[in-house]
Amino acid sequence: MRLLIIDDEEDICDLIAEIGERNGFQPLALTNTENVPKTLGEFPPDVIIMDLMMPGTDGVELLRTLSEKAKNAKLCLISGSDSRVLNGARRLGSAHGLNVVGALEKPLSIQTLDDFFKNIVKSEVKTDGEDRNMALASGEFSLYYQPIVELSTRRIKGLEALVRWRHPDKGILLPDAFIREMSNEGLMGKLTEFVIHTSINQAAALYHAGERLTMAMNVTASALLDLALPDRISDLCKQHNLPPEMLNLEVTEAEAMRDVTRTMDVLLRLRLRNIGVSIDDFGTGHSSLSELQRMPFSELKIDKSFVTDSPDNNDGAVIAKSIIDLAHSIGLKVIAEGIEDERAWKLMCEKGCDFAQGFFIGRPLPAPDLAAWIDNWRKK
Repeated sequence: MRLLIIDDEEDICDLIAEIGERNGFQPLALTNTENVPKTLGEFPPDVIIMDLMMPGTDGVELLRTLSEKAKNAKLCLISGSDSRVLNGARRLGSAHGLNVVGALEKPLSIQTLDDFFKNIVKSEVKTDGEDRNMALASGEFSLYYQPIVELSTRRIKGLEALVRWRHPDKGILLPDAFIREMSNEGLMGKLTEFVIHTSINQAAALYHAGERLTMAMNVTASALLDLALPDRISDLCKQHNLPPEMLNLEVTEAEAMRDVTRTMDVLLRLRLRNIGVSIDDFGTGHSSLSELQRMPFSELKIDKSFVTDSPDNNDGAVIAKSIIDLAHSIGLKVIAEGIEDERAWKLMCEKGCDFAQGFFIGRPLPAPDLAAWIDNWRKK
């Protein structure tokens, strides 16, 4: 993979390039910004590591340039500024549509850079269109289920269904390896139908086995514009003899606000059928408070960027608390995503969050492993 390094300090460029090469990257370093547009054309990078403070320009200007010329690259921001500036730039990059995968504070450690590159290599699995079409036809996609628990009681609230691709040669692939391409190829409709049918089938199996667990499933922007979606889900619930209140559809903040009127039509009709609706990744989109109040959401999920680092990042903790209070004030329950350790769990408890989800509680599991996890959790 091609690695573009943008930093005015040559020794930092050399360090990043050396560790990048060690991990199989082809590096190119720029110590000024004049040649960035030309270089992006001649050396289209897979990964960009960029300092926010460069002579003659600043990171905000560079983010605009990258959003026009390098939208498909994975971007890591580095800076010696305080963490608030770095986190603000990260959110701005995401708002520009850039794939911001990291934000590292200087001074950079060799171990931090090595871990960063290893994670990139691990996630960068290439598939082609024929693979994806064949996978849908041959049943290579499956769902894993991540538990959601109530913070105050530790009671299991429910599960979130997460799609995985069991590739015959490359193993289990996460959505980052195929979702964007499937969307570009017009395959998301078929994948969404698979997720809906499989989730409802699993929810019904749990319900009829005596488990009263909600099942959350993610739907895309295109699904939200499908006026037949509420009736289709309601009919599936009837076929499986499953109470519709056992289901919860999750939509990202950005997708929900793409076409507010039509989205509201679909979401309201879902709620009239007693199907829950969550706004996912809250804090990363552009919704106004008036739009949030108008939408018939029943739950709000705080984006993990405000949760995972909150024990060490006071700004993130303050934002999380503000979101929790806002949601409660308009009658929404709140789920904190990204609970990775006990400190984050305790902090979200202190902030009054209702539910939690993350590796500290449980990793996504295939359906056959759910019963053992549920039994083990209830014995704790």
